[in-house]
Amino acid sequence: MDTRKQRILGDIEKLKTMECVGLSGKAEALNDLASDIQNDFFTIVVLGEFKRGKSTFVNALLGEKILPTDVLPETATINAIMYSPVPTLSVVMHDGSEEAGEVSEQFLKKFSAQNPQAIAEKVKYIKIGYPADILRQNVVIVDTPGVSDINEQRCEVTYRFIPKANAILFLLDANSPLKKSEKDFIDQHLLPLGVDHILFLANKYDDVDEEEDGDLIGALQRRLREAFKMDTEEAELAEFNLFPLSALMAVEGIENDDEVLKEASGINNVINKMKEVIFSGKVEERKIQSYSIQLMSVLEKLINYLENERSLRSSDVDVLKQTQNQLQDMLRDEELRKNNIAKFVEKETQNIIAIADKSLAFFQRRLTETVTDNVNFYKGSDFKEYIESRISRMVQREMENWVASYSPHVDQLLRTMQQEISRGLTYHFNQRIQVETAGSELKTSALFFDVSVVDISDTNVKAGAVAAGGAGLMLLLGTPVLLPFISMAAFPLLQKSMLESRLSRAKDEVIPAITTQIDISVSGLRNEIHQHIQKQSEKIIANSEYAYESILNDLQQRIGAELKAKEQEQSGKKREIGDIDLQLKELSTIMTKYRRDSE
Repeated sequence: MDTRKQRILGDIEKLKTMECVGLSGKAEALNDLASDIQNDFFTIVVLGEFKRGKSTFVNALLGEKILPTDVLPETATINAIMYSPVPTLSVVMHDGSEEAGEVSEQFLKKFSAQNPQAIAEKVKYIKIGYPADILRQNVVIVDTPGVSDINEQRCEVTYRFIPKANAILFLLDANSPLKKSEKDFIDQHLLPLGVDHILFLANKYDDVDEEEDGDLIGALQRRLREAFKMDTEEAELAEFNLFPLSALMAVEGIENDDEVLKEASGINNVINKMKEVIFSGKVEERKIQSYSIQLMSVLEKLINYLENERSLRSSDVDVLKQTQNQLQDMLRDEELRKNNIAKFVEKETQNIIAIADKSLAFFQRRLTETVTDNVNFYKGSDFKEYIESRISRMVQREMENWVASYSPHVDQLLRTMQQEISRGLTYHFNQRIQVETAGSELKTSALFFDVSVVDISDTNVKAGAVAAGGAGLMLLLGTPVLLPFISMAAFPLLQKSMLESRLSRAKDEVIPAITTQIDISVSGLRNEIHQHIQKQSEKIIANSEYAYESILNDLQQRIGAELKAKEQEQSGKKREIGDIDLQLKELSTIMTKYRRDSE
């Protein structure tokens, strides 16, 4: 485990021994953070088009032939492979059911692209546990479905797995030029994330002519630079991680226990670089930064709690009674406060809906134009199959892509609204409550108040369903986007009589029908998005109100307890304040360390 993670875990254990953690109710937050760190995993996503040797490569990583391989397309499901002391396999269906299976090449062939029963279409993902060394340190390998065009990759691969991956392994064919579909996918979905955690693997390099072999990597580097228009300076700043590889040779070396063959295959170099990237790459840096920020948030709340305690214990009875009355007045203002929050949320909700509608309208226009162009440019003979199958899939995929790519933006807008309410309530409290501490003038906010609303930021917009993100592997393998089913098969125009007419006339007749179907589907999606935003806005109101009233009631109880103690002339007050100061000093020391690291 990374030393920085170990340090955070050590500080969490130290904090849990402090009295203020139990009294402030922050023990659960610290336990949750420790659990997240201990159960954290490193994700490797393997990408590649058909016939790139992807499954063979994954078998080489695992050290045994598990995934089916063939000259024909095999992988039709998402396979999540993680460590287990004994081989295990579970097939997770889209309906939530699970079926135990056997970890074998023969069993997995049932879910291949070659199976005529199309069983794979019902599968959400296959979870495989295996005792491979590469998986021991919480590493998960995600083997993605093979596609003839990488841009047809499943939505969850493009928008769930890739952005969260510690390392991306993209298999190319050392014998073929970079295909346009590969270039487009890399350009649109990988390069924006940076190239330092992406390993391009030139597989089948052992098939390259000996004359070309000498400058294979140099030639491929130049090909990649030219494809992405990188000049010399850019190339120096962002050198591609490119490795020659023979996955087939690696598997043969493993099966025959031939270390020379394994070394010659290039698999060892790939594994070494892969470990370097996943354990110290930028994705891991972001995770550690996130853990530090979460710990600092808890530290800040603990410091605020202790400062409040100190203020309470330093105040005389009259001031505490005055503060208690102010708190009661604020609780009585409930109706006015709720009305003000409701008005603000209604206004912001309508703004968010308007922004989403504008984006969706632009998407619909672009989608309609794209589909129309595709239909007009069609030159084949099976027009019925093209419309009912290809166009239907394209519309479905584009809608899924829009939902997956736009939902984080909606989440951010909702999060911003939530934060504005929190800031407003905090300001309102700190302006209303004044506490006179012993030996000082009146000061505002001696009782520090901070509304923390339940975070909804991990909730994705989904058509037909609102699903909150979970933790760990289930977040990565979350519920797929549910969209209005797109079917072009019901068009009455696509009858045999129409197919016998001229293709141009058929196109003219079918385009309006497709446009209508797109309009119906987008309209349904729009309604689902509106409902989602409204639901989340209602949650924000409820959570804000609950958090606000909980803090006011908690302060009332604490002030009541302090008043009772003061009226009984509790003799240990000085000692208690000294204990608080010691805890504050220790918390401040830990906080300073993390603030310095974040600068």
